[in-house]
Amino acid sequence: MIYGLGKDKNVVEIIRLIRRWGFFPILGEGRGLRQPVHVLDVAKTCQALISAKHIMNRAYNISGGEVLSYKEMVKRIFSALDKPKRIVFLPRWSFRLALFGLRFLPRFRDWSIAMVDRMDGDMVFDHKAATAEFGFSPRPFFLESRDLS
Repeated sequence: MIYGLGKDKNVVEIIRLIRRWGFFPILGEGRGLRQPVHVLDVAKTCQALISAKHIMNRAYNISGGEVLSYKEMVKRIFSALDKPKRIVFLPRWSFRLALFGLRFLPRFRDWSIAMVDRMDGDMVFDHKAATAEFGFSPRPFFLESRDLS
């Protein structure tokens, strides 16, 4: 998951929901592991690789500097917004029911039950090869004011 500068579609959507409702619904338990990578770390890596001739035609995983659960990631977003942590855990069946009505609203047309699966599924990627071969060193998940726009 790439985040940062208020331009991503993951963290920004969580921020939007927290600001609007004052709470955030987690579908399932939110135990899936994440390794968010800041967009500036991605840009810095791309820039470094342009001139790295010794690693041409190779593929690398790049991921964030720490592993955290989806629930912990949401808690950190609350903290960055200086808001009390209000998380509501919703069972899978309640989201299925809500989807039935939400699909008729343009803003929620793309929501699906797969969103629940993603919240509880691990999305962690080993970036040791990138670190060893070209010094990839991502920051931990931390939101600055410029990431909250």
